[in-house]
Amino acid sequence: MATTGKTSVTVWVREGTRKSLTEALDKQKTRKIVLSSSDRWQTLGLPRNEAVQVRARWKAEVQRMRQAGELLDVVDALAVFGITQELEARGWATRRFKQAPAEARLPGRWPGSRDGGYKESIHLQLPSKTAARVLNACWATSAPYIARLRDWRDRNPGIVVPRGQLDADELTGPLAEYERLAARVTTVGEIYRAGLRRGIRKAESLELLYAK
Repeated sequence: MATTGKTSVTVWVREGTRKSLTEALDKQKTRKIVLSSSDRWQTLGLPRNEAVQVRARWKAEVQRMRQAGELLDVVDALAVFGITQELEARGWATRRFKQAPAEARLPGRWPGSRDGGYKESIHLQLPSKTAARVLNACWATSAPYIARLRDWRDRNPGIVVPRGQLDADELTGPLAEYERLAARVTTVGEIYRAGLRRGIRKAESLELLYAK
């Protein structure tokens, strides 16, 4: 996976997420318009060279606010901010991980994945460096349990695993072992969904903060 440029990803999410996302983005877009109306960003009547400089400064300021989580008016900025927050919460933002092997990118779900059953999808264009860190971190922390889940499959070929998450404390035998191992697998989709939730909450909190 390249570490420069953009990486396209599709995130499957819970029903209602798209609505919450759209509402949060719309309010942030309105806030951007209000911010841009400040006298410092007006170019009417300015000489052309000065007007170009003002527009460049405004563009840079928008980029700065997006990266700082002060303005989340586009889905990719909202997602990157939230994903970064999720990585930091897990202690993965600065930790070094080896590059995930080719098997991490094979089609299909990882053993232990809980990514099924989502009805909505959101398309993102993420910085490739961010996408690579998420994949590398998920694989590095999940690979030992994925290997053990494959062994579990070999030892229990006739057992059907429920799609939903079960309480391992209420289970016995092979299914209890499966649940304990599956709980240690973190998929890329899990991180992206958590990032979107964090980004939406941040956008909503910004609206409340600046509405006062």
